[in-house]
Amino acid sequence: MLDKIKENYDAVYLTNPTNIFYLTNVSIISTERPFALIIPVNGSPIAFSPSVEKNHIEYRNSMGGGIISNFYYYFDYPGEVHPLNKVVDLIKELKIKSIALDNPLGANPIWGYKGPNLSELLKKEGINVGKVEDLINEMRLIKSEEEIELIRESGKWASRAIRVAMDLIQENKWDWEIAIDASKQVLHEMNKNFSPYLPLRESIGLIVGFRGQVGEFSSYPHALVSERAIRKGDVLGIGSGPEIGGYYSELERTLIYGKPSEKVLNYFNKMLELRKEAFDTLRPNIKASDVDKAVMEKAKKLKVEEFIRHHTGHGLGLEGHEPPFLDVGYDVILKPGMVVSIEPGIYNDYGGFRHSDTVLITKNGNELLTNFPDEDLII
Repeated sequence: MLDKIKENYDAVYLTNPTNIFYLTNVSIISTERPFALIIPVNGSPIAFSPSVEKNHIEYRNSMGGGIISNFYYYFDYPGEVHPLNKVVDLIKELKIKSIALDNPLGANPIWGYKGPNLSELLKKEGINVGKVEDLINEMRLIKSEEEIELIRESGKWASRAIRVAMDLIQENKWDWEIAIDASKQVLHEMNKNFSPYLPLRESIGLIVGFRGQVGEFSSYPHALVSERAIRKGDVLGIGSGPEIGGYYSELERTLIYGKPSEKVLNYFNKMLELRKEAFDTLRPNIKASDVDKAVMEKAKKLKVEEFIRHHTGHGLGLEGHEPPFLDVGYDVILKPGMVVSIEPGIYNDYGGFRHSDTVLITKNGNELLTNFPDEDLII
């Protein structure tokens, strides 16, 4: 694919902030203001940036190895001259005759952004325009040893965060106050360990939370807030995955606060059986869909298929969700170096039952990058 780019284009133009970070170690706050990375085939990367980012982007670039060698700034959006018209001028100034874009618009259309289509503007100037397609996303599928170690380190701190939060759970406490207290304690520990802890892609915030999955609200796979404090007998969903060097893990556990009913234990144990099926199936050189199919077949045997609300897992790395997807409709062949979550869940009137772990696909099978008990999670 890289050879094809070199043969057909003078440069590549990227607007995806995550892919730009992947290539440069530089992260920006993406807004309505267009930001792009232009990579000449025979030259050094150039950042096209609003001036509001100037000090920050240059500082981050110096800290990240100085991969971006040139910066082109415009004042703001939309301005007297739209930023994309300035992009055209820059591309002409660089004597680029053909360019591959990751986005034909030339900017991320968020926060009310409007503008001309960059592809059309360039074609009017006689510049050949093509597509990068999924080149960077394909590169990101297989993690390097450095990326794997960053994800593993995230998993280590995710485990610590959940352990601290579990020790703080009490009746009549709210999920958010436990999350705040636990996050504060673990952030202090991380800050001491890393001297200091500096995330590269986000501001420091909560690193552990319940996401509203308390009691009856645990049956919502993507709950937002709980409408009450914690009570005895509640099923609780808790998770963590702090950013380390731009990368994330995912560690989630279903907890039971107080003595559980037989029905609750029954569904909890069936969730563990689905989870085991996924781990037993996950290996290289099979389709991603094979893992999901195996879990669904197991769910039918356990008579819980009606309580399944999502596929078995998804890729992890620079984003909380990225390819590959362990889904019945996703037939990409799994390969060593891919990192995925394993998180089959059961959701019904008795609660939501889902553990999630981050898993590396290896040459011979799979390896856990998060490490936390599966059972004995009654508080």
